[in-house]
Amino acid sequence: MTSIVAEEYCGTPSKQKHVFILRNDRLVKFKNGRKRQYGFGSFFNEVFFPEGYPHSVSKDYLSYQIYDTIQAFCSSVNGTIATQSIMQGLGVGAEATTALAATMTWVLKDGMGMIGRIVFAWAQGTDLDCDLKRWRLRADILNDVSMFLDVCSSNFGGFFVHIVCASALLKAIVVIAGLGTRPAIIQHQARRNNIGDVAAKDSSQETLVNLAALVTSLVIMPIIAPSKWMSWFAFFLLAAVHIIANYCAVRSLSLETFNAARFHVAVKAFMNSGCTNVPSVREVNLREPVVLSLPRRWVLSIGSRLPKSKLTSQDCATLKDIYEKDLYSLFVDNEKGRIFVFLAPLATQEDVIRAGFEAEVVGYRLSERKYASMVTFDLMRDVHNELPELFGRFCKLAKAEGWDFSRNYLGVKEWKVNWIVPPSGDFVTI
Repeated sequence: MTSIVAEEYCGTPSKQKHVFILRNDRLVKFKNGRKRQYGFGSFFNEVFFPEGYPHSVSKDYLSYQIYDTIQAFCSSVNGTIATQSIMQGLGVGAEATTALAATMTWVLKDGMGMIGRIVFAWAQGTDLDCDLKRWRLRADILNDVSMFLDVCSSNFGGFFVHIVCASALLKAIVVIAGLGTRPAIIQHQARRNNIGDVAAKDSSQETLVNLAALVTSLVIMPIIAPSKWMSWFAFFLLAAVHIIANYCAVRSLSLETFNAARFHVAVKAFMNSGCTNVPSVREVNLREPVVLSLPRRWVLSIGSRLPKSKLTSQDCATLKDIYEKDLYSLFVDNEKGRIFVFLAPLATQEDVIRAGFEAEVVGYRLSERKYASMVTFDLMRDVHNELPELFGRFCKLAKAEGWDFSRNYLGVKEWKVNWIVPPSGDFVTI
């Protein structure tokens, strides 16, 4: 009687599995059960999906990629419609147009785009990781706006250069926002240290979509190009599908790390439940605003500079007394509705999220009527005394729901604050 001594499979066991038995003191491999079916589907998966799919990627991988494929297809076809309008505006096919004039216009358009990339990366680069869903959606809306300008450009000959330059600036935002947010999404999707494989297969999928869009464009452009009404109808239809698919794509993501919006939703739900429950990763992601920011009574500023005009010597003494043993401190600006979190130079990731949690709880308590008559510093002291129990319970419940505390995207600034107490008792900071 022979017995199985080993089995092997790649990805899902039901798709590709072999068993090994000993025969004449040598391992012999057999296909398990029926003959392995290696058809087009298996080949497609190997070429366009990461190795080990679906176990090597996040659960939301397929849904996100489907919506991302739809939006990429629509964007690519619309790009062809926009390119045709630009070519008309440049005078392609017109006898009065010179190659030099068309070249100078194109170079000017590209130059404006390059300047736009530099400026936008400088102005918003640090916020892309912290708010990737919203920036992803904003970028795709701006992409449609830029292509709308391109389509309009040929109808306004006197302002053609101005319009295509404005479009190039919008495209610059789209490019930087895409480059800045995509790595974070790939890092989320990769579950077996396979970021390179996930990124490479994502590029292959995008190339396939662009090829399909190219073929589609070759088929439909001769039909719609002679009619402006058909061109506009096709453009708006594709733009609508593009935006809807993008919204569905970002909504399908279930990010396990905290940014400011997800952290606020989770902590508020925790406090509302009487400190007994933390929402699941999926629930918080569904409640995270991805279009507009929800109005908040108290806004957190973590790693901020000292608001010198707001702090008195008595305030400094009180803060030093409350947070003497911690690597952070809080200050509440009641006039502007802002809670400042000052971080010490040695503050760790745990200190950051602990400080953010305490600031959220302080803001939550300040918004409740029963604490309205309480002095702010007294409330802060009470929260700080309760923090070990509250934060410990929050972390335990959150980790049980799958939240990842190893990194966060709370929008922490790089300012550090040291409190120094000279013999005179006057506080100074460096």
